Amino acid sequence: MTSVGIRQSVLDAREQWRSRRDDLKVVHESGGTGREVCKALSDLRDQILIQLYRTALDEISPDLESRIALVLLGGSGRQDIAPFSDVDMMLLYQGSLTDDVVEFSRRISQDVTDSGMQLGYSLRTPREACTMSLSDATIFSSLTEARCLVGNRELFDNFRGRFRRLATRKTPNVIRAIIAAREQERVEFGETVYLLRPNVKKSRGGLRDIHLIRWLGFVQFGAQDLDQLLAKGAMSTADSNQLKLSWEFLLKVRNEMHFHANRANDRLGRSEQVRLAEVFGFTGDDALAPVEELMRQYFRYTSRIRYVCDHFVNKAIRRKKGATVGMLEPLITRQIDKHFRMGPNSIGVPDEEIGWVKKDLEQVLRLMQLACLHEKQLDHNTWIAIRHEMLKNPEIKFTREAARRFMALLSNTVGLGPLLRRLHEMKVLRRIIPEFEHARGLLQFNEYHQFTVDEHSLQAVEQVISFERDQSEIGATYRKIRAKNVLHLALLLHDLGKGFTEDHSEVGRRIAARTGERFGLSDEETEIIKFLVHNHLVMSHLAFHRDINDLEMVAEFAANVGSVQVLSMLYVLTCADISAVGPGTLNPWKKGLLTELFINAKQLLTGASEVDQRYQRIHEMIALHGKNLEQQAWIKERAENLPNKYCATHDPEWIAEQMMALHEMQPTECVAWVRKTDDGSMCELCLGKRSTRRDGVLHKMMGTLSSLGLQICTTEIKPLGRSLTWYWVQFEDTRNKEPGEQRLHQIKSRVEDLVLGRNTDPPKFGSVWQKEETIAVKLSRPEIRVKTNNETVNSATIVDVFAYDKPGLLYKLVKKMYRLGLDVTFCSTSTYAHLVISVFYVTDENGNKIRNKNQLQIIRSEILTACKDYLEPSETTPS
Repeated sequence: MTSVGIRQSVLDAREQWRSRRDDLKVVHESGGTGREVCKALSDLRDQILIQLYRTALDEISPDLESRIALVLLGGSGRQDIAPFSDVDMMLLYQGSLTDDVVEFSRRISQDVTDSGMQLGYSLRTPREACTMSLSDATIFSSLTEARCLVGNRELFDNFRGRFRRLATRKTPNVIRAIIAAREQERVEFGETVYLLRPNVKKSRGGLRDIHLIRWLGFVQFGAQDLDQLLAKGAMSTADSNQLKLSWEFLLKVRNEMHFHANRANDRLGRSEQVRLAEVFGFTGDDALAPVEELMRQYFRYTSRIRYVCDHFVNKAIRRKKGATVGMLEPLITRQIDKHFRMGPNSIGVPDEEIGWVKKDLEQVLRLMQLACLHEKQLDHNTWIAIRHEMLKNPEIKFTREAARRFMALLSNTVGLGPLLRRLHEMKVLRRIIPEFEHARGLLQFNEYHQFTVDEHSLQAVEQVISFERDQSEIGATYRKIRAKNVLHLALLLHDLGKGFTEDHSEVGRRIAARTGERFGLSDEETEIIKFLVHNHLVMSHLAFHRDINDLEMVAEFAANVGSVQVLSMLYVLTCADISAVGPGTLNPWKKGLLTELFINAKQLLTGASEVDQRYQRIHEMIALHGKNLEQQAWIKERAENLPNKYCATHDPEWIAEQMMALHEMQPTECVAWVRKTDDGSMCELCLGKRSTRRDGVLHKMMGTLSSLGLQICTTEIKPLGRSLTWYWVQFEDTRNKEPGEQRLHQIKSRVEDLVLGRNTDPPKFGSVWQKEETIAVKLSRPEIRVKTNNETVNSATIVDVFAYDKPGLLYKLVKKMYRLGLDVTFCSTSTYAHLVISVFYVTDENGNKIRNKNQLQIIRSEILTACKDYLEPSETTPS
């Protein structure tokens, strides 16, 4: 034993594992294949484990070897370990659990761990191992890869035979359990192949899907090696070759990630993507960055794995049903016509008809229509036949009848999402919309999107269909749209212009025009699709970055849209597009703003002569709370100056109480309310104060709220007359998802202390990132920009600030505007991951726009400098 209590044999093993692994890193960097490096790592670890085994056996009881076997499982068993993979090991023993077995078990597990390897370990008899495998699919899967490293081979063979007989006897249950366990793992690590930050091992299309094929191969064929499965007819030569190529690519990627991190790392994050693109020599082009080129290749390989795996799993499920179902099949299957046959769960094409059906897009789409109509899965053999034909036959024609059938298919709201995915997987969709193939696996390298362009487009269609069950304004509007196929087609096309040097909305408009001509759509339908694709970002821009209470702005938007039909489609499309970015992206605040803009624009287009809600509420307040004519006049004057949206979304009694509190407020006081909004989606602060807007209250309040961990969404400042100013701030509490009364009271007290001068300390903000930032973060960050706009509204100059998120930025910006002599009347901040777009409506001290060009240039320059000094402080620039 050494002075630190670790045996010399273990120290030698640790050094051997470290130094020889470093040698293999050189092999990897010199161009060694993924399989070659993994096999060499496995051989090295086998050698070390055998050495530790022999040393422990000699020191404890050499005779023990006749009763034990050291068995490697999982990746260790199949010999495709990465540089920092765990050791998955089982010590088999026979007979009773004697003291020497217990001592050896403790010794070998301790020595392996002390030698620097992460260990997964179990001590089992053959019976115990088999019994436990039935209760846990993960254990069963691991045991299918069992390999005897050293020890009593006869004991291992006994276990292996017992386990094989168990798998044969329990085949249906085992298959079901293995598939269910893998599906659960996919839920955790990524159900779609096109996840932008995948786990190389466990996300869909990753290495684990190849492992799944091996596990099912063991259960059904007693074979796991791809060549053996090919020889047994379990997979085609094409599928076997695709798997081998993809497997090699992923192993090489995983080895590089492990070696670089000097630890286990299977998550292909954005920084790794950038680094790997350089390591593997991707150069990109004018439209695609090197990292986007790398990830497109990555997705091609993982989609091939997913395709072959799905095929293999479906065949396994069909075999699992057994002979009984096969005997009943003719009784529960009916012929629709000579081309199509429908069973209890699926619809497909008989073997004698598939030869010509697979070459005819019209018949393929008719088959999909029937599947959608009857809510059936597509028969897997039919799917395979069609996909192979689409890949190899360039002569397949897209006819007007095929276009008609596709548009009919797009009219469905039941089962459309899965069928579109099938068409994409079968390579049919690219024959219908050729531009869709360009979007396949196309990375959107930013912090906002979570999926590739093709996956995002398909999810957008699925999201819009989900609105059929939505009980809000979105659902009601979607259900009223008659030409749903036009809307669904626009969603499929809306982002296909990405991946080119030109603005994707402009490219998308041309794609929409070509599609309308290719499909033989009417001029009206084509114009609608062109408009929706070209303007799919307009509504979100206005809702999130402009004051939607500005009637002139809303009127101009409504006039550009032109009709309630198109407005309804644009509203629903915008909501679906945002929802398809990722879970929770269409939050209640965004949904509310889009809905309000939609309703306001719709009222202008319909010319509805509804009673103005704002004045109706004022009259109600007067009737309820005015004690005399003087008070009634005072309430009316104050309330008429409140923000339109505030009056439209708040109870009249609540507003009346606030106005009465303002009426009774002393000149040196303020009144404030902090509460959750009525829909519970966020919180709001209302503050009334007798002062001018030139007292710096706004930027101080922004600083206080930001320092409390609040994400400010919108701010409106309104003069109510007689030196009264009204501040209305809507915010989210990033520290408390459900802030209670105590938290709300804390916020209110801090704001009151600030406004009344009881707290003059400058705000303090925590840091959210380290000084050393990753290349990926820097690449994905937007350029810091400042724009001014005097055209959109008549009441103010609009200042747009594009930056990235850091606590206190809003405070710095408003403070700078205050020092520039600007009054902020409206402020909106939208956050997209690290990207922040802050919008300010500003005037001069007299309430006028800023029209002097030199002054506008100074404003842009000063605000840009303030942003850069705060976000990118140099050694000499205070932050």
